[in-house]
Amino acid sequence: MSSNIFITGTSKGLGSGFAEYYLEKGDRVFGLSRSAAPQLDAQENYTHSLSDVSDFDQIKENIQSLLSGVDHLQVVILNAGILGEIKGITEASISEMKEVMDINLWANKIILDTLYEMSIEVNQVVVISSGASINGNKGWSGYSISKAAVNMLVKLYAAEYPSTHYTALAPGLIDTGMQDYLCEVVDHDKFPSMQRLKEARGTDVMPKPKEAAKRIGDIIPALLMTPNGSYEDVRKL
Repeated sequence: MSSNIFITGTSKGLGSGFAEYYLEKGDRVFGLSRSAAPQLDAQENYTHSLSDVSDFDQIKENIQSLLSGVDHLQVVILNAGILGEIKGITEASISEMKEVMDINLWANKIILDTLYEMSIEVNQVVVISSGASINGNKGWSGYSISKAAVNMLVKLYAAEYPSTHYTALAPGLIDTGMQDYLCEVVDHDKFPSMQRLKEARGTDVMPKPKEAAKRIGDIIPALLMTPNGSYEDVRKL
């Protein structure tokens, strides 16, 4: 039997990979992203909403429209997010970090609250976190803070809505467009953690998005065996 899957950030990268993974399984996928996804739009079981997740009023209205008539979602993957600029914490302005927090954290709260307001039954929620949420490496500033907050957001929702299984999941290294910036633009002498990324690129340690999505998709059912609300890293599962 096919499932209903809701995914944010489906226009590219890991989110697009997740959408392709579930579509290939025969599931019905509801995607939300700020740009179109031509590689997905032609597929019969894919329904898309063009939405900027930083616009809270817009995403609430668009989700209500996108999921109108849907009463059950087997899996929700909250994947949309931004990196922000790699810079020292004292150099990162509050306004810059607020933009990252709005997209990486608060947009997810708006989305989840909207699903509950619509009385949609949700079996499992996977929110994409990051190893940066616990590593605290130099330069990751607003991104690390936002992902650490995501971990706690997930824990709180799991405590208040125990009928839905929640996981904050670090997906490991993935060769997305973000790596172009991290590996080629950021000063590796100033921010040494970037060198590890450059060395991993092009190896099995850093798969392309579609491959990474399949690896993660295959283990998402097993996340139901982990504590509800926990932070998990695919590299340790």
